[in-house]
Amino acid sequence: MSSAPAITVFFDGYCPVCRREVAAYRRLAPDAPVIWRDIAKAAPTPEHDGFDLAAALALLHVRDADGCLRIGLDAHLCLWQHLPGWRLLVKPLRRSARLRNAVDALYRLFTHYRPGLRRRVREQRHG
Repeated sequence: MSSAPAITVFFDGYCPVCRREVAAYRRLAPDAPVIWRDIAKAAPTPEHDGFDLAAALALLHVRDADGCLRIGLDAHLCLWQHLPGWRLLVKPLRRSARLRNAVDALYRLFTHYRPGLRRRVREQRHG
């Protein structure tokens, strides 16, 4: 295990795309200092984690090693810093506002239509 302080990734294990993404990250860097929390199994609480389930389902949430909550693309950048290969994306995305804005827009569009979230909303509406 790495000596770096751990980050906590809050992911939606109900979403098939999210599950595959997390599984790939875990295989890529099994010893990365990452704590994986499936919010489909144990929902975050505003009192404990500082955000609610709806917020965490809408966009990826990561608590960084300093305890700061990172959301959306910032959460991915925090996670990718710990993953070989993915680290290469972090600097360009942090340096270029235009690139960052484009990637963020695509990410938000994807999350709006991702399978797990749509299925969960549909099931909640119909009981």
